[in-house]
Amino acid sequence: MITSVVAPQAEPAAEVFQSYPNPFNHNTIISYELPIAAYVTITVFNLKGQLVKRLVNNRFQFAGPHTVKWNAAGFATGAYICNIKADDFSATIKMLLSR
Repeated sequence: MITSVVAPQAEPAAEVFQSYPNPFNHNTIISYELPIAAYVTITVFNLKGQLVKRLVNNRFQFAGPHTVKWNAAGFATGAYICNIKADDFSATIKMLLSR
């Protein structure tokens, strides 16, 4: 006789927060939280889809909160897309550089 059924638990997903400040002038902070340790890559693209900056390159990071600063001095004013990958997780945020 089966008295209970336990459904498999889904692995918790990473959480990515909007960069701050946004819009920004030169510097912005990208914050994210990993539920488990993972290899992380963070890249920034322009609206043409061209890679303009790799902020984190496949770096192993422990579970918990993390931040990375992007100094965009020398980059053109406009919108940028930031892609955060942590193992199988992927998320994007929009950032606006204004002068």
